[in-house]
Amino acid sequence: RHLCVTICHMPKALRNLCVNHFLGWLSFEGLLLFYTDFMGEVVFQGDPKAPHTSEEYQKYNSGVTVGCWGMCIYAFSAAFYSAILEKLEEYLSIRTLYFIAYLAFGLGTGLATLSRNLYVVLSLCITYGILFSTLCTLPYSLLCDYYQNKKFAGSGADGTRRGMGVDISLLSCQYFLAQILVSLVLGPLTSAVGSANGVMYFSSLVSFLGCLYSSLFVIYEIPPSDAAEEEHRPLLLNV
Repeated sequence: RHLCVTICHMPKALRNLCVNHFLGWLSFEGLLLFYTDFMGEVVFQGDPKAPHTSEEYQKYNSGVTVGCWGMCIYAFSAAFYSAILEKLEEYLSIRTLYFIAYLAFGLGTGLATLSRNLYVVLSLCITYGILFSTLCTLPYSLLCDYYQNKKFAGSGADGTRRGMGVDISLLSCQYFLAQILVSLVLGPLTSAVGSANGVMYFSSLVSFLGCLYSSLFVIYEIPPSDAAEEEHRPLLLNV
């Protein structure tokens, strides 16, 4: 019962952060699941349903192979961006880094659908690593900043302190919620459009939506609690 109350009565700052985190994983998961199919069908103009001895099927196989190399580029870019992200936080705010990650991913997925140049499409995989690294680090860093504020940490419905472990799990759950929605929606969307192009447009659109949401609704700094309230609290709470 206490766990359900904690989830249902989460602070506004945490709720907005979870929604933004969900939008990020929703856009990223769609790309991750259908990228090699996109390369085979759209970039290489192959057909997975063609006879195995046909040229169209061979083109599709070649596209899937190159798509795997694109995923390698994304993985390397994510590793590199993760290494420099802490340094970037010294010069740029979390709001700015969030905005850059969502914007870069939205542009990367959108431009990939407009270009048929293999090198351009592969180079855009760098933007996918930027968003992945951001989703794995910045939301949890921001949650830690929230817990530096006693007003947030003591914001339980019954006056008790929130548990940081529960809040971390709430953020992590957005990853699985996005997977569930992707599995339910993107299959019919791909069938309706006729190719994986629809998935790329979906990922780009959701990423731009996350870009706006992170700028307008995510709370990056919780106002400090009143000094008068601090003076009436027992001294041990501040130790």
